[in-house]
Amino acid sequence: MIAQILCIGVSDSSAGTGIQADIKTIQAFGAYAATVVTAVSVQNTQNVYDVFPIPAMVVRQQIGAVMDDMKPTVIKSGMLCDESIINAVGDFLDGHKTEHLRVVIDPVMTSRIGKMLLDKPARDALKRRMMIYADIITPNLREAEYLTGLAVNDIDSMKHAAEMLQTLGASTVIIKGGSLEMDKVYNVLADDKGIEIYEQPRINSKATHGAGTTLSAGIAAGIAQGLPIRTAFENAQDFLTNAIINAEQVGGGYGPVNHNFRVKAA
Repeated sequence: MIAQILCIGVSDSSAGTGIQADIKTIQAFGAYAATVVTAVSVQNTQNVYDVFPIPAMVVRQQIGAVMDDMKPTVIKSGMLCDESIINAVGDFLDGHKTEHLRVVIDPVMTSRIGKMLLDKPARDALKRRMMIYADIITPNLREAEYLTGLAVNDIDSMKHAAEMLQTLGASTVIIKGGSLEMDKVYNVLADDKGIEIYEQPRINSKATHGAGTTLSAGIAAGIAQGLPIRTAFENAQDFLTNAIINAEQVGGGYGPVNHNFRVKAA
């Protein structure tokens, strides 16, 4: 049976991030993505202009419809928009989270240009309702700051924040350090084996829209296919690197990564 992942997140009209990036990534990994839409966003490669949340009741119904019929072994969440939607997802996990249903959380809180997408009640609900179910959480530096209350601005503070997020319930924490002003990119992974620092070359590219979503969706696909978390992360990291290197410019701002880089043009 094909590995199945239920992706919960926002629809992106430019199709670079959110649910659209989830589907593209998971398909590229040879798995199947079902989707629950939490909001419709008005955005392109240059800006997020507006976000229209879906009613929490509809989010609940979407989750129920998929889970009643399909057999996802991983739930991957992206932007959950507001407190009512976070509570809807949390209510489902309260009754259904088991060791056979893994949870990957990409705690999307801000847009690329720094616009806050989650208010404080929603951020608090994310910590209270979701963290205890996180097999993996993948915050960037700013998201790690909001979740921990710490200043996260170098590798040492990334390590400290990762350990703190583990105490809040997350089994594996991956803090993405792409926004650090350093010659290389450093990601920090903390799990029950300890802390590992992953170093990669920095790619000079504007085709990075959806990079975080692509990484977390790639991890979700890997663990749905039975890979250990560290291996799934390493594979997803390699995929993202190649998707950025092989991207072609789309739009006038930060364009999408190329999820199709493995497909040769005819």
